[in-house]
Amino acid sequence: MEFELIRRGHERSLVLIPGWGFCSDIFSSLNLSYNYILPKRPVYRDISMELHNFLLSKNIAKVSILGWSLGACVALDFQIGYPDMIEAVYVISLRRAFDHEEILSQLKALEVDRVVALKQFYRRCFLGQRADYQWFSSYFEESSIRQWDIPELRKGLMYLKEKAADLSECAGTQLRIFHGEKDVIVPLDQVPGPPPGVAIDIIPDKGHVPFLSSEFERRFCVS
Repeated sequence: MEFELIRRGHERSLVLIPGWGFCSDIFSSLNLSYNYILPKRPVYRDISMELHNFLLSKNIAKVSILGWSLGACVALDFQIGYPDMIEAVYVISLRRAFDHEEILSQLKALEVDRVVALKQFYRRCFLGQRADYQWFSSYFEESSIRQWDIPELRKGLMYLKEKAADLSECAGTQLRIFHGEKDVIVPLDQVPGPPPGVAIDIIPDKGHVPFLSSEFERRFCVS
């Protein structure tokens, strides 16, 4: 896995990890007070060692990390493996665990038609976010489909199948949890319980992609 460092004139750096079926360009509209570190390829597994080596190569001692959906699981992998390199962890649309039947159903849909299966998945992610979906479908949907192949999609689903998100591992870490009120991929009752003293920041009227909301940016910037 290779990474790109985008210097935006800030002192701090933020690693952005996208979810299953998406690429880093889903974060292109975000305007947060960080330099950005982005994976150059689709993420479908633990990339902690590669990220660690990249940070060392850039003489970056500490980062914050933002993971969305599958990317939230990957962010937690890195936090567990390299806690001394973490300033803060931001998890978005994190699910406690995926039902195996859901995983198998998605696998079967991919085997029938990869393109149709991905487009149907994208529409579900953006339920309740019509304008955001129009933006994504106009600029990034086709490139996302091209970048993800069947083996990577399958490996990503197998990674999720084996995951059981446990936020207790983040005790003592600066942690924030964001979630869309109308998320149908990860309903609110499927969000893992936060550690004591940490609340789930619910973005109203948003689905599985709440970070595209200006309300998300406003809340994110509140210390």
